Order: sequence, then C-alpha cells, then structure tokens
Amino acid sequence: MEKILLAMDAAKLNMKTIDFACYIARLTRSRLTGVFLEGLVGQTVSSAGNDPFGGGSGAWDSDADNPDVIRTTVESSVTEANIRRFRDACVCRETLSLIHRDRGIPLSEILSETRFADLLIVDGETSFSRSDRQIPGRFVKDVLDAAECPVLIAPYSFDAIDEIVFTYNGTASSVYAIKQFTSLFPQFHDKKVIVVNVRQDEKYSIEDQFKMKEWLKAHYDNPEFVILKGEPADQLFGYLIERKKAVVVMGAYGRSMLSRFFKPSQARLILKTINLPIFITHQ
Repeated sequence: MEKILLAMDAAKLNMKTIDFACYIARLTRSRLTGVFLEGLVGQTVSSAGNDPFGGGSGAWDSDADNPDVIRTTVESSVTEANIRRFRDACVCRETLSLIHRDRGIPLSEILSETRFADLLIVDGETSFSRSDRQIPGRFVKDVLDAAECPVLIAPYSFDAIDEIVFTYNGTASSVYAIKQFTSLFPQFHDKKVIVVNVRQDEKYSIEDQFKMKEWLKAHYDNPEFVILKGEPADQLFGYLIERKKAVVVMGAYGRSMLSRFFKPSQARLILKTINLPIFITHQ
C-alpha cells in the first residue's frame, strides 16, 4: 500500500482520528494524504442511485436558505490553521504527508479521490449538515456505498491492533473483503485472526469452509473459526462488544448483514460501544 487518504472537515479536525491514521500510515510505510473538504457543503445526493459526480438523472438537494442546516464555504484562514495542525501532527508522529484542499461538494470530491487511492480513512461522525445527527451520518454512509477503494472507519479512541476479526458468511463479497484486507496489510500476518461466521440456519458448504481455512492458513499463522447462530447483526454486536485492540473486516455495505449492522436504530450504539476500527469494502 502506498497512498492512504484521510477525509477531514476543513473546519473541524479530530486529532484522535489523525493519530489513528498516522499509525496506519507508519505501519504500512505509506504516505498519508490529508483531504481537507472545505467547499459548499449543503448539497448531497438527493436519493440512492444518483450519480454523485452530476452525471445521473437525480438532482442535488440544497438547504442553502436554511442557516440552521447549511454551512457556507469554510474560511480560508480556518483551513490554513488546520492544515498546519495536521502537518505538525504528522511530523511529530514521523508520518510522511501530503495535503489536498478540495473546495467542491464534499461527497463528489472525496469519491473522485478514492478512485486513485489504496485506502480511505474517515471518522464515523464526519458530517456537513447540522441537521444530521446520526452516526454514521449521511455523508459517511454515501461514502461507504460508493467509494472506489476500501474504507476504514476510525475508532473513537485507539491503542493498538493485536487481533483481526473477519466477518464471513460464505458470500463472494465477504471473501473479497478478507482478501482485500490481507493484500493491503501483510504486516498483520502474525496477528491473532478470528473468522466469525454468523448464520440463521444449518445450511453451509463444507467444501467452501475447507477452502476458506486453507487460504487463510497460507496467509496467517493460526486462524480461529467461530460460528454464531441467530440474527446476524445482533449476534455480531454481542460478539464484538467483548473484543479489544481488534480491527473488524466486513464486505458489501448496503446489503446483507452489514446494512443491518448499521441500521439507524443501532449504528450509533454499535460504533460508540465497540470502539473498533471497521474495514469495509465491496466489489
């Protein structure tokens, strides 16, 4: 891995997220590109399926007439001060860094950046609308749905990564996420690996499970398999709440177990309670 993006609200930095991003960049010997999103931020994709780059048939929503919802373009002096804070933080953490100042619509800007990156790190609380109180908010959900590289949601606080939890349900998307993570983070080959298979019935392929174990053992020292039965999102939450110093790997945001895991009624509780970095990608 060579290029990691860190998406940031140009008006508001989260130093804990910067600290986590620097750890990942140092671990992988990658350059960290701080993407400062400072453009007009009252516009987001009006509905699922619209082209965030403006090529679709949908329109952009704008709350520009409502001062309680929309924030205008970030003052240049604020952005410049935060850029200095970011650069200083990277120097103190011995992390190579670059700066991108993106003045357009935040969602379209960051999605275009992901096309030319290996990984995107984002704070789950990142939002550009005062009316958006959900975690993750609309901006982060749209990024997860349309990013063209894997996304790593930063934890609220961070110590280290000593364990990898792969969520696996036998689908191609879950295997793809595991392979993507393994390819991007070969440094974790000696970490404890747990493969969590959550299913609601007894149907599963013995042959596929054997092949999955065979592949994992070629990349990790001693993978452990855990089978949970019941509602996938609930079972996974109950399992992850006890994990510490772990990273969670999931696939196919917007579908299957992951979309239910992040349903509005429990997403805030999940992200705040488990406090683990979550790696998400899809084909």
